[in-house]
Amino acid sequence: MPDLMRVGEAPRPGFFVAIIGSFLWLVLLTPTMIESDAYRYVTMILVAAGLFYFWKYRSFVRLHWAGWLCIAWGLYATARFLILYFDGPVHQKGASEWLYIFPIFFPLLGITLFIFRPHVEKIVAIYFAIVLVFLLATTQYLPILAGEAITPLIQKNRIHGAVACGLIMICAFFWLMHYTRGEMRSGAIAKFAMAAAPVIITLALLNIYGSKSKGVWLATAVTFPVIFLLAQSYMRAFSARCLSLAILAVLIGGIALFWQNLIATTGPTLSAIGAGWNEYAAGGDISKMMNDTIASDQTPLSMNERLQLWSNAWEVFSAAPLFGQGNHWLDSWKLTRYSKVGYTLIHNGYMEIAIRHGIFGLTVFFVLLAGFLSAVRNAQKLSLISLPALHCYYATIIFFCVTLLSNSNNRLAIGEMFFLLVGAVAISSLIAADLLRKQLGAQGMSPDRSSLPQESVLPLQQTV
Repeated sequence: MPDLMRVGEAPRPGFFVAIIGSFLWLVLLTPTMIESDAYRYVTMILVAAGLFYFWKYRSFVRLHWAGWLCIAWGLYATARFLILYFDGPVHQKGASEWLYIFPIFFPLLGITLFIFRPHVEKIVAIYFAIVLVFLLATTQYLPILAGEAITPLIQKNRIHGAVACGLIMICAFFWLMHYTRGEMRSGAIAKFAMAAAPVIITLALLNIYGSKSKGVWLATAVTFPVIFLLAQSYMRAFSARCLSLAILAVLIGGIALFWQNLIATTGPTLSAIGAGWNEYAAGGDISKMMNDTIASDQTPLSMNERLQLWSNAWEVFSAAPLFGQGNHWLDSWKLTRYSKVGYTLIHNGYMEIAIRHGIFGLTVFFVLLAGFLSAVRNAQKLSLISLPALHCYYATIIFFCVTLLSNSNNRLAIGEMFFLLVGAVAISSLIAADLLRKQLGAQGMSPDRSSLPQESVLPLQQTV
């Protein structure tokens, strides 16, 4: 049976290190509940741990091209920032520019996650236990049922809380599916998941509704069909079918119950979009359509401000479309048509990247994302992670990418945490796959799923 602990002298944390490390991983996940900077500090500790394990046990890590690209991009972003910062008498720092250096931490964070893989099942269970308590305690039941807008959990505004609840909802669903398939190490945790996950999903959906965030509503609407399409892979399990149908019934029932409030919330925005589309279809151009929509008294305030921000962002991007303007973009922002909109959070994650790093930056990030998706998919093919874990990875990325269309969630605590985890899971999967190939090669076996005996299911599959 493949034993990754023996391949390349891969280390295993001791009891006290496992306790401390598990706590740090839980703190890293806190932005989904409390919006604070604590996750940044523990990230640095976990990255330092990854550096220690890599330095001491270098034989167990062979860095994949995606890891090298993370490092290369991080060095590029750092060098560019410093060059532009010292270019001229005014040292322009931009806004949240350090966020784009984060990929340099993915490889080391992935090493640490690989080291702690035997404890992932317990970490995830404790996380959902904490989430359950938070949702039960912070959900504003009466205001939500009365149709009022609320801020979910302990977040700085409604959008942040809604994004957090969306990620929680998706992860809880696939956590539940993981155990309905019978892939478990702990029967007690499986029973807890069966009881807790439906409650978590229901409360998360209730808070998403209460947030009145139309961007998150759209992301949820797009992601739900994807979730159920992915879940068909293991819907042969009777319990999985029943639980999924129950969740779907709750969703449909909630839409029917709150239909009037949903229409009242989205109606003005949809009307403004419809008017703009009619103008464009009648022979107008996009620029004129946006300006007319901004000037219209019928355009809701939030939509009006977003259009002004997007118009400004397009002007800045158009001035340097290939490589962007780096940390000098704020200088150009002051000269845009709607520079007096009041703030520079663009409310579009893709434009946030484009104005700083242009088409080149967007291309690098999409290449990295494709590499990460491929790495995790390959790990599942090798039975290193479970199918629900792979589907959770897919669905959360789709959900988050849709939210970026109308919000700059990549500049939030939850966005930083999310991308750190996306990168760490991918790098951890690459390390595990590489070690498995080494062992199978040493045994003269082909590293494909068909060659793996049933009993060779590895710990990572049972814990992630």
